[in-house]
Formats: sequence, structure tokens, C-alpha cells
Amino acid sequence: MFIDKSFTQKSIVSIAGAGGKTSLLFFLAKKCPCPCLITTTTKIEARHISGADAYFTFSDFLHQSESFSNHKVTWVSPSLDIENGQIIGFPLDLFYEFADCAKKLSLPIFLEADGAHLQHIKAPTIGEPVIPLDTNFLFHITGLDVLGKQIIAENVDRLDDFLKITGTKEGDFITEAIIEKLILHPLGGFKNAPVDCKRIAVLNQADTPKLEAQGDSIALHLLENGLECVWISSMNPAREMFIRAVTWQGKQLYNFWL
Repeated sequence: MFIDKSFTQKSIVSIAGAGGKTSLLFFLAKKCPCPCLITTTTKIEARHISGADAYFTFSDFLHQSESFSNHKVTWVSPSLDIENGQIIGFPLDLFYEFADCAKKLSLPIFLEADGAHLQHIKAPTIGEPVIPLDTNFLFHITGLDVLGKQIIAENVDRLDDFLKITGTKEGDFITEAIIEKLILHPLGGFKNAPVDCKRIAVLNQADTPKLEAQGDSIALHLLENGLECVWISSMNPAREMFIRAVTWQGKQLYNFWL
């Protein structure tokens, strides 16, 4: 199982949340069974795109389509100019032009649709996340290492929105129940999700047996409350990396390793 049997070379995969979006972006792109495109609809640290095999502006993309089959992972953005260490992504109207071109070339797109200011948990504020309407798969990622930490600005992105969505107070400690509420809330993890896209929660940084077990507990709650699939992952290159997908098979939980 790569993502889902319905994944095609014309799919659009969006990633929101906090705690490993860029690592997941490149994991998916490199595991993709065909050449693919990566980009963002927000901003990304310029240093983070170094894992791509090639880089093009959208203008170059339009005029050099014959080049893309020669690369496994290609970055495309309106400009490659760096502003304050970041590359600016596609506004949605221009993204749709890009997506139409990609579909004609049968090149799937993987994109970051959210920012988190290096935090590992966040709540979306007004205008976030920036998810294209033709997204087929939406991943929401949370870093499990926030469990037990205080709900303060140093640990949580968009603190005021987080407090409203989760019903918590500043200074409370993050629990499994709080993460579950954030992910399932209509204004939380899957805010702005297109109606027909598949939603997958990613519980990242399961870097210890305890965190992995807590991830399993959260995953069960999410699956019992309407999500079809949860990924539990550790993408720290200093450790053994893994992604384990948890889903229902009949009335039983089933695990797939990616």
C-alpha cells in the first residue's frame, strides 16, 4: 500500500498540520511509484527543498515539459527567489493552472498546504490551511513529542486558535484527548478538506515505545470517530525510520508498513 489503491498519476496530495510536513512530503514523493512534482501553497524554508532532483519556476515548467520524465522528484514554484530564507508558493488561482498542466503530463503533485513556524502542533487560523479544491488525499500531521508539554506559545503554533478549538487554558498540559479533539474538530486538523478527498491523520515522532503506544491509543479513537486511516510514524533520520498505517479491515484493526 503506497497511499491508497485510488492513488493515480493525476492525484493531488496536500499536507497540513505541524511536526514533520516536509519530511512527509519528501517521503511520499520518493516512495511514489512514478515521477512526481512537489510544491507549496504557502511558504517553505529554501533549504528544505534540497531533496528534490530538479527545480523549476512555473514559467520554465510550462516550456520544458519534456524534461520532467528524466527526474523522480521535481520542485516547481512561481519563483525560485529566496525571501527571508523562504520560497513563496502558489496562490490558488495559479496553482489550478499548474495542476491542469501536471494532469496532462500524468504527474502527481505533493504539496505543503500549511505553515507551523517550526512547532510540532498547531491549530489553523483564518485562511489556513491553503488546500486546493481538487486535492484527492489530505494528510494532517501532529508531532507526538508534544504530549506532556504545556500549552504555551513556545510549544503551540496559533495558540489563541488552539485554545478555542480544544477548550483548554494556557498553561494546561497536552494530552492524548486534546490531540484527538484538535484533529477531529471541524475547525481543526481537517479544516478546509474537500468533500471527496481521503483524510489521513499522521501521528509523527513516535520515537520511543511509549510515544508509539500513545499514538496507537490516539489512532483507535480517531478511527472510532470517523477517520478511515491513521499513520503512526518516526521520520527522524538519526533513528530507524518507519511509517505504519492503521485502518479497519472489517471490524478488526489492520496495520500496514510503508
